[in-house]
Amino acid sequence: MMGSMTKGCRKLTGHALPGLFLLAALAGACVPGPMQEDETEGPADEGTKPAAVIPPIDASAPADTETATFALGCFWGPDSLFGSLEGVVRTRVGYAGGTTDNPTYHNLGDHSETVQMDYDLAAISYEELVEVFWDSHDPAAPSWSRRYMSLLFYHNDEQRSLAVASKERREAEMERPVLTQLVPLSRFYLAEDYHQKFRLRQEEDLMEEFNAFYAEAQGFIDSTAAARINGYLAGYGTFQTLQEHLSSFGLSPDGEAKLLEVGRRVLPG
Repeated sequence: MMGSMTKGCRKLTGHALPGLFLLAALAGACVPGPMQEDETEGPADEGTKPAAVIPPIDASAPADTETATFALGCFWGPDSLFGSLEGVVRTRVGYAGGTTDNPTYHNLGDHSETVQMDYDLAAISYEELVEVFWDSHDPAAPSWSRRYMSLLFYHNDEQRSLAVASKERREAEMERPVLTQLVPLSRFYLAEDYHQKFRLRQEEDLMEEFNAFYAEAQGFIDSTAAARINGYLAGYGTFQTLQEHLSSFGLSPDGEAKLLEVGRRVLPG
């Protein structure tokens, strides 16, 4: 599937690790290959299994969360990056920032590819997420297209104040103006299922296990286990952290072995 992709996907800087650079080099643009929207690699919309059989980390996910939204170029990489962070409960990719109604991947209009996350304020702060955002691109460089713009979308006045203060600190550190825009979020449109947790979707054996956990697509999208595994597979986190949290993902022994096999290749110790 990877071999059929032809254009260059924008790489993340700062927090981007070699594993993701390899994925970007192989994957090319944010353009899926043979997989079509109606294929069944992701869960089907038929209901959710009882909580007893979902991953432990999902069953214990906090109910009280805050939401943050960023655009950082091709959304596959940021989905992995933020999904790997402790305190981020769930991630989803989509489209925001424009005026086109009901955008799709192939009819994006004036929107940008965007990642949105729910996070546990007791475990990670909005300021910390914004720092990851700044570190993941060059804020002094202009965006090269509307689709792949870097944007910080704030949800309320508090987020705006924190983002502005963070931007001013970053400008002082760089001694250059920040060109990345801070804009209010008007609406976030969820992207097609085949874009959600894209790196994880390349592992058929692991996807079979998530199909068993969640028969409906939304359950998979909202899964903390899926977000973490999607991050580890892309080279974010450490192998030690993966080992420490492995049992919380609810995988079979074969699934755990597969994840560890990839982790050994792409993760630092």
